[in-house]
Amino acid sequence: MHYVEKLFQSLQPLYNQAWFPYAVGVLGLIFAFSVWQTLKSLPKLVMYPIIAATAMIIFMNWVYYRNEPEILTPMVNMIAQFLPNSGA
Repeated sequence: MHYVEKLFQSLQPLYNQAWFPYAVGVLGLIFAFSVWQTLKSLPKLVMYPIIAATAMIIFMNWVYYRNEPEILTPMVNMIAQFLPNSGA
């Protein structure tokens, strides 16, 4: 864990650079592609539950903390009344 904290501290000067969000986005796309390639090599009976569980965890996080994308707010508003939230 100490190494991760050191990494974030060393990246601190880069946060204000204009190109930094794009670089993080490209790294995220590369990571997502590699995860997708790994999941494709698994049987479909294993791949689809992993994808569904990941999507459900992200959605529940959006409902709990209400940090969903703006376009999904009406759908989350309908569902949020039945699920717990942080009260924020």
